[in-house]
Amino acid sequence: MSGYGWRPHIESALCISVRDFFSRAGIKPSCWASGTWTWSSYGEKIGAVGYAINLGNDSGELRLTYNWSSDNGPQDVECVVRLSSKPLHYGGRRWYMHCPYTGRRCLKLYKFGSIEKFCCRTAIRPLPTYASQRVGGTDRIFSQRWALRRRMGDDFSDLFGEPYRPKGMHWHTFQRYADRDAELERREGGYVQRLIQRLERYG
Repeated sequence: MSGYGWRPHIESALCISVRDFFSRAGIKPSCWASGTWTWSSYGEKIGAVGYAINLGNDSGELRLTYNWSSDNGPQDVECVVRLSSKPLHYGGRRWYMHCPYTGRRCLKLYKFGSIEKFCCRTAIRPLPTYASQRVGGTDRIFSQRWALRRRMGDDFSDLFGEPYRPKGMHWHTFQRYADRDAELERREGGYVQRLIQRLERYG
């Protein structure tokens, strides 16, 4: 499928994960169930679909019903998703959904605003991207350095100096984080230096 110049962003899509769906909806093999699946952000509902699932021992079908705002106005949509499974060596089965457009087996399906049905990531062109993939240069490095501090549990330092070693963290572990931060800082300096050179060249 093509978005005709539209750039799909993963963060803007509604997502159904087969694992979350089975656990949150209480779905088990050899059952029939129906209900409503909702999405929320900061306590506000941002989307909802009705679902009806008919599950056998090793395969089944999921029907999603919702309203879609197309170029021709609001439309009622029924999206049929085939379900299949594979046995696991340690017992039980791993379940998959199949993309309504490609038939490809997947663990997640996405509903983008400009596309009628839920689909897998590889069903549309250009391929969807995450926000971190669209951020370039120093912005990406800033994000990586802040993410590094969050992983450390460092709530005190800023990006103008070295990370703060949280109480209880081994020095070896802290040094590994600090070395990675220093490497990112050097890359940040390289971006800034090249930007200054370009400005001087064309200024």
